[in-house]
Amino acid sequence: MVTKPMSPEERAKVFKALADPRRVAIVEHLARGSECGTILAESLGISIALLSHHWEILVQAGILRKERRGQLRVCSLDADRLRQAMTMGGVGGPTPGSSALPPVAKRRKPRARARRGPLKRAKSESRA
Repeated sequence: MVTKPMSPEERAKVFKALADPRRVAIVEHLARGSECGTILAESLGISIALLSHHWEILVQAGILRKERRGQLRVCSLDADRLRQAMTMGGVGGPTPGSSALPPVAKRRKPRARARRGPLKRAKSESRA
């Protein structure tokens, strides 16, 4: 199955979702396999309400899938999508000797401002 490349906006959403240490811990835990929300919350030492908040952010970023199995909410990691975000659009990731980041355009040096001479005082100020 061929997936369409992620846009920079989609990739930014993934990185923004991973900017929180708790969400990184959730992703690391789910990298080992799918997990029920109750068990995951207990193992991370957080409430189910807090876990649900973080889950929604990760689901909206597209790196987690949440499904209902009877009374349980089971979440799993979409490793392919996470891998795609991390490769910065490359097919298989950076090759040895290459940079994972795209080339950056050189910045132009700012022009020096024209120097002005000393401010001239108005005649009324110089007499005081």
